[in-house]
Amino acid sequence: MKYSKYFLIIAFFGIVTSCSDFLDRTNPNEPDNVTFWVNEDQLKNALPPCYEALQKDYLVNWSESTAETVMWGNITSGLSKVSGGKHSYTDGFPFTTYWTGAYSYIYRCNNFLDNYNKAQVAQNKKDVYAAEVKTIRALMYFYLTTFWGDVPWVGEVIQPEDAYIERTPREKVIDQLVEDLKWAAERMPEERYTGDKLGRLDRWGALAILARIALQNERWELAAKTSEYIIENSPYGLYEYEKLFHHEGDVENDPKNIEAIVYSLFVPEIRTQSLPNETCSPTDYIRLNPTKSLVDAYLCTDGKPAKTGLEYYKKTGVQTSSLYKSPEEHYVDYFQNRDPRMKMTLYAPGDKWPGGDDGDPDTDKANEIFNLPRFASLQDNNRVGANSRTGFYLKKYNDIDLAGSSVGGHGNLNVIRFAEILLIYAEATFELQGKKLTQTQIDYSINRLRDRVNMHRMNLDELGAWGMDLETELRRERRIELAGEGTRYADVMRWREGELRFGRAITGPSLKVCMNDLGANPYPDTGVDEFGDVIYEKSTTEGGARYFDATKHYLWPVPNPERQKNPLLGQNPGWEK
Repeated sequence: MKYSKYFLIIAFFGIVTSCSDFLDRTNPNEPDNVTFWVNEDQLKNALPPCYEALQKDYLVNWSESTAETVMWGNITSGLSKVSGGKHSYTDGFPFTTYWTGAYSYIYRCNNFLDNYNKAQVAQNKKDVYAAEVKTIRALMYFYLTTFWGDVPWVGEVIQPEDAYIERTPREKVIDQLVEDLKWAAERMPEERYTGDKLGRLDRWGALAILARIALQNERWELAAKTSEYIIENSPYGLYEYEKLFHHEGDVENDPKNIEAIVYSLFVPEIRTQSLPNETCSPTDYIRLNPTKSLVDAYLCTDGKPAKTGLEYYKKTGVQTSSLYKSPEEHYVDYFQNRDPRMKMTLYAPGDKWPGGDDGDPDTDKANEIFNLPRFASLQDNNRVGANSRTGFYLKKYNDIDLAGSSVGGHGNLNVIRFAEILLIYAEATFELQGKKLTQTQIDYSINRLRDRVNMHRMNLDELGAWGMDLETELRRERRIELAGEGTRYADVMRWREGELRFGRAITGPSLKVCMNDLGANPYPDTGVDEFGDVIYEKSTTEGGARYFDATKHYLWPVPNPERQKNPLLGQNPGWEK
């Protein structure tokens, strides 16, 4: 939404200052709810603090850095600990931070919903505002239920003495969200918002979040029907893939972008994000490090795997592509003849470069063109280039002009785009039909994504002939299309692939590539993994600490400080009580 700087500051610090935790529900700085909720302008003014929930930490860091598509740059961070199974029930971050943060936004939404009907505005008009707020609240509960399962349902502002409640079963929370989102969709406009209403949620945003929640909770029929309804009836569609993640492609800059259904709108000096620095900054270490398992997942341009990787881990009979050079000899080999989305997602040799000095022999000279990854252990000066932990760099959401700048990123953040709706349709229909799709259904969904980037189409006959299976390829497609966008952790949890994906060693390029191109192993003390890749952090397989315990790691521990305040919350299975 386009709001004035003055208005947002007043709204943010006046109406709903964030609570320290969801038990603390009073704020002396809030306006008098008896007198504030009178006219439509006040309803509008109460919306922005609710929309602040669409922030980078929830949309990217929370749901990517705790998974394995990217690794957070600080090995001791709570985000890195989660992906490696090293977290404890007493850790404050990320558990307490995200629990209390989500509930603080839920409080803002509840305060709106408790009071909006007081406004002297036609019911159909004020219900539109309430529908937006219910949709945002539903998104917060999506995160809470995905990470914790059962969570307290708080559907209204409650007093401290009423806050000591048990957790609500996940299924009951989801039932309420489905009801709320259907209510919201019925009251919101079908037309896309434009002009000074850009960024506001419409009917299709509510339905998109409903489809995502239904998929995550294996309500296949609801997910399939909702996604198909959006595909067939909404004004949304596909746009240019690479532009989706850069300022030039934001909806306010290019009306042709009809893909962004729900997004966090950039507002100068008010709502920015730090992704240009976190993806590739010209000084120090980068924060969001793409992992080698993501690199290995990209198919070749003929539709065959470059290597079996973790998708077909220890499986025989899978044909790999003759277009790929394996084993790789040089860093550039990783990017040859791969799905075009690879070079749109990751920096490849030959790209214009925002990272200062790269990994070439000149250790203190900034490069305009990217050649090789930079590892601090192999350079004399670790302050003049983008030092990677894994040897790979995200291009998505990076801005060459802003990397290293303190002003923050100018791009909008995609929350849900039309491509995800196509993917939801494919997965939900596949599950609904007994793990089958017709070629027509694949063309209707997956191949629209591949056609957009001129990638080889998915063909059922070819998959069978090449020893590939449809379920694996649907999951691969979702990972590749949405890489780095905040869906990965939820996906791995839904597919119950934690044992395969999480807790593994974090690796970089192969030892052969490092020796040929960099002249040394950047991590000589940790060896190589079973695929011959240099190891940054060991798993238990190599004698390190990273692991995944299926008896407890499919849910996060209930934050210890919250349990101390409210013993009725209990604890998730496997975690210390």
